[in-house]
Parts: sequence; structure tokens; C-alpha cells
Amino acid sequence: MVKNYEFFMKTDLSHYIGKWIAICDEKIISSGDNPKEVFVKARKLCPEHTPLLTKVPEKETMIF
Repeated sequence: MVKNYEFFMKTDLSHYIGKWIAICDEKIISSGDNPKEVFVKARKLCPEHTPLLTKVPEKETMIF
């Protein structure tokens, strides 16, 4: 899970601004506007792991 978080922090996600994404094995495997749908699809694509589900923040959002 830590590697997926590191991937999230260092990857250019500008294409996904405002969207929910699911990351598994350091890859974006699902994205969309509905977090439940994104997670369900991700679990089907990556059943052996729990994907990292997160919303890509707007450009103005500051992460602490």
C-alpha cells in the first residue's frame, strides 16, 4: 500500500483532476466520478490486493 501512495504523490495526475482513481501495483487501474463504481471496478481488476482509492485534488488544494 505504501508504494501505491508514493506512486500517487510523485505521478503527474493532471489528467485526473477532480476524479476518483484507484491505484494497484503502482498503476491507475480505474477512474471516474463515482468512488463506489471506481472501487468496485478496481477490485475486479485487482482482486488479490486492496486498491488505494483517492480523489485527485483540484489544483488549488494544498496537501499537508
